[in-house]
Amino acid sequence: MNKVIQNLVRKIGITNPQFTEIELKKMEYGLICAFSDVTKFVTYFVIFYFLKLQLYFIVAAIFLSSIRLFLGGYHAETYWGCFSLSFTIYLVIILLGKYIVYNSIIVMMLVIISITLVFLFAPVDNINKRIKSEKRRKKLKYYSIIIVFILSRLCYLIPQQFLITAVLSIVGAVIMMMIGLLNNLHLFKRNINCNI
Repeated sequence: MNKVIQNLVRKIGITNPQFTEIELKKMEYGLICAFSDVTKFVTYFVIFYFLKLQLYFIVAAIFLSSIRLFLGGYHAETYWGCFSLSFTIYLVIILLGKYIVYNSIIVMMLVIISITLVFLFAPVDNINKRIKSEKRRKKLKYYSIIIVFILSRLCYLIPQQFLITAVLSIVGAVIMMMIGLLNNLHLFKRNINCNI
């Protein structure tokens, strides 16, 4: 599919010479990401539909995707790596959300810990999408905090059966943020050691 998108962008570049090479690369990257996300979402929805868990998947997708957009964090390097990792995360969140008996105090602690970690560490760069300016980093931090706070409140407004799924989606996004942070630190240390 990447080849099809590359050919499409190449044709756009030929018929619209006003686009620079950088703009065409950004367009290609955006189309590849959009196609990747749509195909994963549809496939996951079909799987969870057959498992009769599609409503849990929708709740998890809304909460997880809304937060990940601003938090950043770990991203797999390949489509299939991303597909497998994302599916595993959704599966764990959904199964735990549906079948776990929850304790209100633990749920509240998970929310507070998530908000605290977002406040301290968000946003986190990933390999494909670096945050280039300090102004943008601050803006993303504010958005992250606001989104996590709003979604944390929304957890208690949705039907009770989806509460744990929503909270675990927030926690999952924060875990992916922290894994991304640790991965970035590891890569940074490795680069320093290579340059010495």
